[in-house]
Amino acid sequence: MRRVSLFAATGAVALSCGLTLLGACGTQAGAVGAAPPAAAQAAGPAQAGWRLSQAAMEDIASRRKLPHRIFYERPSTGPDAAWFDAVKRGDLATVRAMTAQGQNLEAKDVGSLGQTALGWAAFIGYEDMVDFLIDQGADLRATDRGDVYNVLKSAVLGNNVNVVKKVHALLKAETDLNDQTVESDGETLVMVAASNNRIDTVKYLVSQGANVNLVSRQKDQSPLSFACDRGYTAMQQLLIGYGAVNHRTGKPGC
Repeated sequence: MRRVSLFAATGAVALSCGLTLLGACGTQAGAVGAAPPAAAQAAGPAQAGWRLSQAAMEDIASRRKLPHRIFYERPSTGPDAAWFDAVKRGDLATVRAMTAQGQNLEAKDVGSLGQTALGWAAFIGYEDMVDFLIDQGADLRATDRGDVYNVLKSAVLGNNVNVVKKVHALLKAETDLNDQTVESDGETLVMVAASNNRIDTVKYLVSQGANVNLVSRQKDQSPLSFACDRGYTAMQQLLIGYGAVNHRTGKPGC
């Protein structure tokens, strides 16, 4: 049986249990803010102490998708571990309380990518937490040790298009969706979204002028080739409907 580690509401205790027993093990966190979005609810009941279900969390990051961004398997570490545990669980009540007590919003998650709280909230898709942290003045241009250069990139890596829209609106004046010089590998945000099967985010980015036929020469990848290589059939169909052509074949298909 595959095992998944979940840590308790204090962030100090790790609990290990089989997937079939997750609903009965661990301790339930306190108030966790607003209800999860409909997509998360459809993926199954939330895990004990977490805002989202296991399936929803694995759709965001897993061994096959963004493995370096898995946030739910073990407790955070470092001087701000309790802060990041609350952020990752979606525990808005604790985040609010810690902020009121003077928590540094720009603290870095030293045990995982050096991400900030806003970066994690945007990636995981906690819209209410994103709203709160932005209202408190959290930095929208926060980076991490991976490939994140601002919170919009964090949101596009994740799977909540509402967060993408909100952050994009705030950074729109300084964002060119087709600028291939922002990242050293020539990837654009629509490539990032397509490569991680973020259907709604691709739809939004295209509506904002993202070009689906740009190619990362460094990776020899385009939005459509990413979708083809990773077997994302619905994403392939979506991109082809937008006029995407496979740069390797010159045809609208895999």
